[in-house]
Amino acid sequence: MPHAREASSTDTRETVICGGHASRLEPAHVVGVVSRLVPVVVNAILSPFGSAVRSLTGTPADTQTTCQTRIADTGVEAEQRTLILSAFPAEADAILGRATLDPNPCVVVDGRHFYLGTIGGKKVIVTMTGIGMVNATNTTETAFAYFTPESGISINAVVFAGVAGGSGRTDIGSVAVPARWTSDDGTTWHPVDPGMLATANTLTVDLDSTARLEDPLCLCSPLARLPLIDLKREPQLFVGGDGSSDDNNNGVAFPAIPLGGDIFGPQPCAAPDYSPLFTGNFFQALVPFLARGLLSNLTGLSSPVIPPVDAVDQETAAAQQVADAYGIPFLGIRGMSDGPGDPLNLPGYPFTFFVYKQVAADNAAIVTEAFLQGWDGA
Repeated sequence: MPHAREASSTDTRETVICGGHASRLEPAHVVGVVSRLVPVVVNAILSPFGSAVRSLTGTPADTQTTCQTRIADTGVEAEQRTLILSAFPAEADAILGRATLDPNPCVVVDGRHFYLGTIGGKKVIVTMTGIGMVNATNTTETAFAYFTPESGISINAVVFAGVAGGSGRTDIGSVAVPARWTSDDGTTWHPVDPGMLATANTLTVDLDSTARLEDPLCLCSPLARLPLIDLKREPQLFVGGDGSSDDNNNGVAFPAIPLGGDIFGPQPCAAPDYSPLFTGNFFQALVPFLARGLLSNLTGLSSPVIPPVDAVDQETAAAQQVADAYGIPFLGIRGMSDGPGDPLNLPGYPFTFFVYKQVAADNAAIVTEAFLQGWDGA
């Protein structure tokens, strides 16, 4: 969502690799209804087969039978990959749809799922952070803690790709690649990597102008591609300008919701290890969020403040701060799901978000793929 998100981690670090596909992903067909959340979660906990389901709690039940433990190639130079972050399933699915996955693509670290593959000719690690600043921080830190030369893979750059709210020149459907980001309403600014920004400035892309039905329940059916609204204009790419990140969760993680669909769900629908029983950070984050974040989140939702910048979201600046701390190049790419240019004249956020999030996510993914194709690498 363009204005709020977050996550938590377990105390014991567990890392596994599981099998997958080597070709482009096709959406999985999974039927789920949010109203059935409670019985599904209860059944998942009580089921005698629960111990065999690796993703039930976000950590593997039996690494001996379900996955292989990664063993570092000591003495061998680590493979360099770009970390591609997205916040919620619709964003991550748009990225995964442009990825060719490795034969063994899935790495699970502390319940967080990372997918290895190639996009635009570049080796990548794709992961979904979850909604909000805390989630973005925790997932990015987890990635840097695990993907080190000792693991056989190193992170050479970070790209956050997803949707945002826009204002002024960045209307719905357009994509912004800001030159700097703030997490404190402009008190301090952090520039992105100049080389990555220069590459973005050379891109020529054809962006989608049609908002599609997508899939509110993560059914991933062919109906999801039915066209809904034509923007009646060609969305534009804007490189430079400013971006701002913040959320209304009072410093706690926003909980991913089992069977929460393509916005609130704990996994991308098209993930090679997708499971309807996966709970993500739901049980760890729910109580703190209800105690400290729910009221402020609802209050902020009803009266959002949109600063005069090209992109407003809830994760990018948080992930950038982690990348900066490690001295790793960073770039944010955000498609506009909210802002000016709504042909339906809806009341604004969050109504526009639910209608235009898919075209915004798709356009951000288009720019991300084009960027990776044109970038020489860190």
